[in-house]
Amino acid sequence: PPQSLRFFKKVLEHVLAQIEPYFDEVLVSLSPRQSLRFREKSRAGSLRAVEDETPGLGPLGGMLAGLKAARHEACAVIACDIPEIDLPLLRSIARAARDADIAVPAGPANLREPLFAVYRKSVVPEIEALLALGERSVLPLFGRCRTSVVRFDDAARIRNLNTRADYESYLRSVAGRPTRP
Repeated sequence: PPQSLRFFKKVLEHVLAQIEPYFDEVLVSLSPRQSLRFREKSRAGSLRAVEDETPGLGPLGGMLAGLKAARHEACAVIACDIPEIDLPLLRSIARAARDADIAVPAGPANLREPLFAVYRKSVVPEIEALLALGERSVLPLFGRCRTSVVRFDDAARIRNLNTRADYESYLRSVAGRPTRP
C-alpha cells in the first residue's frame, strides 16, 4: 500500500543520511517490484539500487545480490528498519570482521542481529547453498562460516521498526531530541 511505501522511504532516507558519509559505496537491495518504485537520491554518487536476482528470497536473497554487486570484500549489512545507526558498535563489528567471514552483534539476550553485521564476499557460495536448500533465514549462515560475535549489553543500541506501531513509538521517543549533525 502507498502508506507502507511512504513509511519505507522515510526510514530508508533517515538510515541513508546516517551512513552515506562513512561509506564510499552504499547499495540498497530491493525486490524488482520495489526497484520499479524506488528513486535513487544519490548525494555523493555512492548510492546504488541493486535488484534481488530472484524475488521472494527475503533478506538472504537481498544480501546475496548486494554482496555480488559490491566493490569491496567486506560489506556492512544494515536493515532499513534500524533507524539509529550506532557507529561505535558498527566500527567494533567491522574490526571483528578482519579475522572472520562474518561479524555479528549479539545483545543481552544473546540474540544475534544478522542485519546489522559485516559480511565478506567469501560467504556468497554458502548463501547460494542455503538458498538452494530452500533456506530463507540468515541465521544458519553463522554455523557455516567463520563468525565472530560482538557482544553488547544495552538492547537499545539496535532498535528495529517492524511495524507501524514500532515506528510511531520511535517517533515519540525522539520527539524534541536534537537532530544529529
